[in-house]
Amino acid sequence: MQSVMLTELGIAVFEGGNCLKTFPFGDAAAAYMAIKQGAGDLDGLVEYAGSLDTGVVVNDAALLDALRSRSIEAQLAGEEEIAKIQSDKPNVLVGAGFASDYDDAVAKLREFAIGLSSAKVTEISQSPDMHIIQAIRTIDEIDKTINAYNSRLREWYGLHFPELENIIDSITVYAKIAHIGRRADISAESLSALGVDGSSAEMVTLLVSKSRGGDITDENLAMVQKIAGHITELAEQRRELDSHITREMNATAPNLSVILGTLIGARIISRAGSLMRLAKMPASSIQVLGAEKALFRALKTGARPPKHGMLFQHQLVHVAPRWQRGKMARAIASKAAIAARVDMYGGELNRTLLEKLNVRVKEIGSETQPPKPQRAPQERDNARSRPRREGGRHKKPQRRFDKRSKIRTR
Repeated sequence: MQSVMLTELGIAVFEGGNCLKTFPFGDAAAAYMAIKQGAGDLDGLVEYAGSLDTGVVVNDAALLDALRSRSIEAQLAGEEEIAKIQSDKPNVLVGAGFASDYDDAVAKLREFAIGLSSAKVTEISQSPDMHIIQAIRTIDEIDKTINAYNSRLREWYGLHFPELENIIDSITVYAKIAHIGRRADISAESLSALGVDGSSAEMVTLLVSKSRGGDITDENLAMVQKIAGHITELAEQRRELDSHITREMNATAPNLSVILGTLIGARIISRAGSLMRLAKMPASSIQVLGAEKALFRALKTGARPPKHGMLFQHQLVHVAPRWQRGKMARAIASKAAIAARVDMYGGELNRTLLEKLNVRVKEIGSETQPPKPQRAPQERDNARSRPRREGGRHKKPQRRFDKRSKIRTR
């Protein structure tokens, strides 16, 4: 039986110690990665192996699957034999004719390693989920910048028109009003053009003449208007990024988008590091993503572990009663784990996941709140007899932590 060896520089067919046939790679790194991913060009090898009366022994599992998928009888070599080939790889390359001598083989292996690393970096950099991660992180940075600008704008423009602070809550609307200029320039028509509702516009125009704010110089007003313009531009850029993330998530991770929503799904992917890492995570890890500090503190001190992390932003978790949030987060995390795996490995949109999640949500919503555990009468009497501090408050019992037994004792 002949041995088919996948090497970094090509595929070689050996019988005993003699090389019978070689299939060298043109671009070694790209061809090697393609075979590892099951998409390599193996027509020449398949034609040669098909002409053999007996099967072949291969040293790589990916090559084994590729040959078997093309009806070639093949089996995987033993672990000891594979380890021997790996340890003696330069001599194998010389025997196959891929290198002239040992030093040449080592130099070509080094060049292959550099090329393979560059190819993997390129592959990772152009993956769509990496761009989604950058986009959602940009949105978070824009939100921080807008909030900082908004705080400074309200304080600065509030010196001139302080009453506007209590009427307009929207950041962008406040910035657009401040960009108009002095309070005397604010009219009902300009407010209506900005989308301010009638009651708020009427109140603003009424307070324009009664404002107790001081005058503002042209130079200071110009600075305020620049800040307001920056806020408006950043808000518009955020809306564009929001639409971009929605399109990218629907194309890259449609099932995760249906379960979590596009923004929360993008933040979960960003927290995990990539869609592949998220697909490998269990549901319990997805449930507490974003609450790592609380989780490790619970493991260290014995406190209660967190019930949810970033999933608290999900509408089903956020609006649920406090005693139901843990179950809601667990149900969503379990479906999100399945959705990430389906999206990662090329699955199409599966509506069954959302339907099953809705069924589970209804089950959780129909549950009644469990009664709170009540202390026994003896415990209540002991609590009443505890010594009090000055000021009438109970002194908290001192606790110590036994590291050997990991049990809290009093």
